[in-house]
Amino acid sequence: MVSLNVSTVEPPLISDELTRHIIRILMFIVTPSIAIFGITGNVMSITVLIKHGLHKCSNILLVALAFSDITYLISFNSVPKIFYEAVNDHEVLGFNVQEASVVFFFFSVFNFLDYSVGLMSLVLPMLITIERLVVIFLPLSFKRVITPNRTWIAVISLEAYFFSICFYTTFWFELDYTTDTRRNVSVGLIKRSTFFYEHLPSVKIIQNILVYSSIIIPPIFTDVGCIVISIKIQITSTKRRKLTSKSKNSNRTTRMLLAVCAVYIFTITFLSLPIYIPEYASYSLTDEAPSNFGKLFYQLVNIVGCTNSSTDFIVYIVLNKNFRATYQVMMGCREKVKR
Repeated sequence: MVSLNVSTVEPPLISDELTRHIIRILMFIVTPSIAIFGITGNVMSITVLIKHGLHKCSNILLVALAFSDITYLISFNSVPKIFYEAVNDHEVLGFNVQEASVVFFFFSVFNFLDYSVGLMSLVLPMLITIERLVVIFLPLSFKRVITPNRTWIAVISLEAYFFSICFYTTFWFELDYTTDTRRNVSVGLIKRSTFFYEHLPSVKIIQNILVYSSIIIPPIFTDVGCIVISIKIQITSTKRRKLTSKSKNSNRTTRMLLAVCAVYIFTITFLSLPIYIPEYASYSLTDEAPSNFGKLFYQLVNIVGCTNSSTDFIVYIVLNKNFRATYQVMMGCREKVKR
């Protein structure tokens, strides 16, 4: 008796057409709506924080965070990025080579800003946590330890770090311009570059550096730091019933910053899933042969990222009385802010 092994190909859980339809809804409606709200809120945050003065290191960090969030929201929702990822299934159809190259260039620019500034916004909560740890544990000398100039240097150095690494990653992609004889149309397709495959060891190193320096180490440090700060506040709360006004303001600021970090920790937990379940999740549509589920999860990761970059303004309004008062004055709801 001869047994015949018949191989069958299982159909995908989600069809290609349904995947494209869902991606277009997410990228044309959901993420732009979140981005518009987030950009508006972050602009208002920057305005209020500048009015309060950048002599406070915490305000500098929050301004940097808001600026990073604005840049990320604009870059992710840029026209070239949407055009590539939603309109034509990550390809340019019917363009000549010059036109396709121009679109690919602007896609690369916005993709670079998306990742470099977006990753920076994932690390800034760690700097906020460090600043609060110094304030809580060194209340008498923290102004000598953390100064506005040092804070600006830390922020600029952080951005330079991600800019340099993400600039290297721009060489990992290239535009493959061909003619699809079946559809009788020219196609410009983004794919992994020859440079990427020729430098796989260095690519692996850079990927690990980015993952550990933005998605693994910062949230762990922030989580532990927030727990330590919370415990410290609880332990000393009974001993500080007769706080000065300045001390009370410091505690209010600390609680607000802890809330910002708490939102960040919740978000980063979801954003880190592609690290632990790479077979189902992805950080990029240019990964080798991503599944339809992987493409959709990629969009869900982006929605969570956009939401995280759009919610800090709400935290400030709810938890910071001075911020809320200044905002009301700006909106004409109050005549003046109580000093």
